[in-house]
This record gives sequence, structure tokens and C-alpha cells, in this order.
Amino acid sequence: MNESGTFFPVSVKKFMEKGIASLSEDELMSTLHYLENAYHQEPCNEEIVHILIQFYNQTDKTKKAQEMGQNFLTMNGYNKDILGELSVTFMKENNMDTYFTLVRHYMEEENKETTEQIVDNVIPFPKQFVPRKDVRGFASWQTSEQLEFLQEARFLEIDDFLPIFKRFLEDNQFSPFVQSMIFELMQEKEIDEEVEVRKIAKTGIFNPSNVPMLAENEFAQALFAGLAEKLEHTNPSLLEQVLGIIQQHLFMLYPFELEPKNPTIWINAYYKWANAMYGDNSVISDEVNPVLVEDAIAIIEDLEIRQQNYFI
Repeated sequence: MNESGTFFPVSVKKFMEKGIASLSEDELMSTLHYLENAYHQEPCNEEIVHILIQFYNQTDKTKKAQEMGQNFLTMNGYNKDILGELSVTFMKENNMDTYFTLVRHYMEEENKETTEQIVDNVIPFPKQFVPRKDVRGFASWQTSEQLEFLQEARFLEIDDFLPIFKRFLEDNQFSPFVQSMIFELMQEKEIDEEVEVRKIAKTGIFNPSNVPMLAENEFAQALFAGLAEKLEHTNPSLLEQVLGIIQQHLFMLYPFELEPKNPTIWINAYYKWANAMYGDNSVISDEVNPVLVEDAIAIIEDLEIRQQNYFI
């Protein structure tokens, strides 16, 4: 039994505590079967919906996660935990604009309901964007609120926010995904000064105006091209899955990069790691130093754990 009083089998508890990577193939199936049955019985149970969306996200069933999350919000209204988990879904689908629209809609609805309870004779009028909370407390906001603010900030002058953003980038206890979005925003605004970034056990000094945008990263492009060459004709579904995972890893690390910066090592590592999830231990090339490949796989597994920890 968990804190809410719901009984969960061992495999579900294991997933909740350690993520998808901790489950065997049999445990994967039993966990999915249990959660989907529980959902059909209680489609408005927030805890079950939340866990099942996490499971779908971590097994790349993002369409199911999106449908389930939006159905729950439609039936039950604003829910910050479900909305926050959907950020993973939409990021995996590279569709954050839709997510921000969804966040804005539900948060405006919640704000509207609160306002209507207080006063009903105020005539609204257009005004400049003002954050709902004091921006000095940015670090304490929910992830969905931080993401919404950063989306709005793309249309604003951010000079007043820079001290807050810099402190956020310097603290590795915060979400590396939000840190990456802040750094990208500083790039878009052409901030030409050095900033310290601490994330995922890494520390570095970067000038946003001198760092290539992630989409223009030559190492990433070589990594994608190498995997596409090996998989696009033999296993296109695996290729799509692996490329999505790599994009998340690179974005989580950004502006840091995978080390060593040898695309061949990482092409082999991601290929072997992804196939191993299906019980296939095949490799692309025996010419690459197997020790370096195994070291890279260890980094991949660590990134997967960190990613799950920051999203759940």
C-alpha cells in the first residue's frame, strides 16, 4: 500500500522507485497490464493516471500518454502533477508549443476561477505580461510554471531576469532541462557574457553568444547520421526511438556535450545499449575499442536514471 491507500504489486513499486530500466521484460508486461486495468477501473484516479503516463513516457508510448493526460485534464480540470508529467510527453514529441498552450489554458482557467470567487465587477483590459508570481522566486516554482514563464520571456527583454537565471544555472540541484531552456533563451537574446553552468556533475564557463545552438551541433549531426545509416533500412522503429532518447540526453547535458567527442564510439554505444533492451547483444563494429564503448554505455545508463529522476 502506498500513502494514498492504493495497493500496488511489487513490479509497480519497483518502477515508481527506480524507473523503467530496473524492470525485467516480464515485469514490464505485468506492470503495464496492472496499470492499464487499474486505469480502466478508475480513470479519474490521479495517482494511477500519473504513474501510467510516466510508464508510457519511459517506454516511448507518447501518443497514449498525451491522450490519457489530456482526457484526465478534460474530465477533472487543472492538475499540476499531470500537467507537469505531460511536459515529458510533449518534449519527447518535440511539440512544446502545444504543451505551453495547454499549460496556459489550464492555469488561466484556474486563475479565472479564483478571481471570480473574489470579485465579479472588474472590467479586464489589455496589459503587459506580468508573471503570476514574484520572479525572484523562480527557483521555487513548479516546472510547468518555469517552462511557461520561459516561453513568455522569449517575447520580452530579459535583462532584469539575468541575475535570477544565472543563479539558477549555477545550482546543479535544479532541473537540467529547465537550465538548458534558460541557456537557449540567453542564446536567442544574444547575451554576450560568460556564465557558469553546473549540472549533472559537470561545471563549466560558457558564453551563450559563442556556443552553437544544439540543432547546429556537428557532433550531434554526425551521431544521428551514423545511426541512421545503420538502422533506417533494417530497423526504422528502433532508429526513431534511439534518436528521441539521444535528443533528450543532449538537451539535458547542454551546453555540455557527450565525452569523448568521438561519434563512432557513441554510435556503437547507443546501438548496443538500445538493442540490449530487447535481449539483442549485437554490435555495429568490432573495430571500436570495446572498453570505450562500455564506458559510454555506463554514461548513457546514468543519463537515463537522471532523466527519470528529474521528470518523476
